[in-house]
Amino acid sequence: MDDMTDGPDTTAVRTALWRGLHGLIDDRPLVVDDPLGVLIAGVDDDWRSRPDMDPQRTSTNRASIVARARATEDLVAGSGVSQYVVLGAGLDTFAQRQAGAVTVFEVDAPATSAWKSARLSELGLRTDSLRLAPVDFEAGQSWLDAVVTAGLDPDLPTVVSMLGVTMYLTREAISETLRAAASLAPGSVTVFSYSRPIEMAPAEIQPILHVAAEGARASGHPWLSLLAPAEAVTLARDAGFVDAELVTSTDLHDRYFADRTDGLSPAGGEDLVIATVGPRGGA
Repeated sequence: MDDMTDGPDTTAVRTALWRGLHGLIDDRPLVVDDPLGVLIAGVDDDWRSRPDMDPQRTSTNRASIVARARATEDLVAGSGVSQYVVLGAGLDTFAQRQAGAVTVFEVDAPATSAWKSARLSELGLRTDSLRLAPVDFEAGQSWLDAVVTAGLDPDLPTVVSMLGVTMYLTREAISETLRAAASLAPGSVTVFSYSRPIEMAPAEIQPILHVAAEGARASGHPWLSLLAPAEAVTLARDAGFVDAELVTSTDLHDRYFADRTDGLSPAGGEDLVIATVGPRGGA
């Protein structure tokens, strides 16, 4: 699987590798136990020697990745919904790892969706609860139309996630995506992650973020939207959500990392916004 031209982009692969690395090197208990993303990625056996897999230098990134995944998966499990939409799914593996019967709709570019479908089939991994919903965003296609076409019932409460995506979108594109999510059935919940402006990060993390930003720009995926917490919440409320709860990286640390002895922490990484659709007609 060396040729990733028609597969997931480099950011999706890196995210999957960080989730896998967590299971290999960090102390127990694991925040998320996900060895499948590495398997699906089909990377070379020496992937752990990549500079972006350095255990210490990228520990905050790794912790942030598993924290946002755990928080979202806990939300799905605790909500009782039967439908879960993953925007910018990449190498997400919740559909393969879940113990329940939630139907998972993965939204991604057509080439990525086709590649992933073939890869899951090749590996014999579970797809009974998975619905792939390819969307050509550059052609103006609607992700909501795509998931409904794939079988989503818009009259049933749904969880929507958009993790590690907003930084690559314009504010206008974020708002448009959130407005579509806010049109789902009452009780639906959208969780999205965002990154703060670099100058708002802890001083010791800022040099790492500057390097990451330059790397993203060089790879053709520049960071377009770094949001202050109040701005992220306002985007959700302006999109039509009746409630928008801020969950900071410090909150995630307190929730999942406070008792750890290995020093792993997402503090200074991505925050989350959890936005809820209110009753029809407002209020």
